[in-house]
Amino acid sequence: MSIITTATTKGGAGKTTVAQMIIGAVHDLGYSIGVIDTDENQTLSNWLSNNSNMAIDCRVVLDDSKVVEEAQMMNRKHDLVIIDTPGAQSQSTVFAIGCADLVIVPLQLSKADLMQAQKTYRLVQSTGSISGRNIPARLLFTDYTPKTKIAKKVRQQVAGYGLPVFNTRLHHLVAYKELTFSGKIPKKGRAGAQGQLLVQEIADMGILPFMQEYRHAS
Repeated sequence: MSIITTATTKGGAGKTTVAQMIIGAVHDLGYSIGVIDTDENQTLSNWLSNNSNMAIDCRVVLDDSKVVEEAQMMNRKHDLVIIDTPGAQSQSTVFAIGCADLVIVPLQLSKADLMQAQKTYRLVQSTGSISGRNIPARLLFTDYTPKTKIAKKVRQQVAGYGLPVFNTRLHHLVAYKELTFSGKIPKKGRAGAQGQLLVQEIADMGILPFMQEYRHAS
């Protein structure tokens, strides 16, 4: 039903962490999830293969020409498809953006992250122009440290550039690091709450119609 792509032209910004938190929150609600990993490092697919707690249909797609085909096929099978992309601009990133219903651009508190987030957002807009449709995209703060001068400065610059941002932020928390080892998505505490809030915010955008239908039915 829906395809969400996590993308940024900078490595280490938190793409995979964002994907993991969305997967965990949506899976806990009982929905079907497909994952496409187009990153040569295969961080997300390796993490899923070592996580026996979730039955996720995951495929590694390193052939750029097959990204759209795989995404469309998985989209017919699952409620939600997550595409994790390389931490650099590539053809597979463009294809993953082009078939997405939403592109999430992770952003940490640094000038380099800000510049690359802006670059990625422009890439989404350009890809949308080529495909003749509007592709929603929002920046998401990751590894975020609230009430700091750098956080305020980056927020102000993001606003100055006119870039749309999620209200939800993934803070600098040990729980996000621990899940890379344990394979367990945090369900409680601040990390668990942030993951749930992020999915709720995405649903409120109308990106997850299966959740809307579930709420209306209940």
